[in-house]
Amino acid sequence: MRQKPRKSKGNKSLSKALASKRKVTKNQVVFFDYRDERKLKRFINDQGKIIPRRITGLSAKEQSLLTHSIKWARFLAIIPYVADEYK
Repeated sequence: MRQKPRKSKGNKSLSKALASKRKVTKNQVVFFDYRDERKLKRFINDQGKIIPRRITGLSAKEQSLLTHSIKWARFLAIIPYVADEYK
């Protein structure tokens, strides 16, 4: 009996490329404090935008906590809404 060729799931080269860009490893304990400016700046690009989940490598719950922490830190003027070059 002849077997059917297997279909590959997803684009493997894309997943490998994104895995190299990940900001957090799988085994790290993730806790985001809105007062920790250095940790939050790792997840913001040079324009001040929040880096998406596919690049950070966080789960949906962790990304939600990160987003909430960043927005609260912006509201309290700990980190800027927009970088100085874009004002």
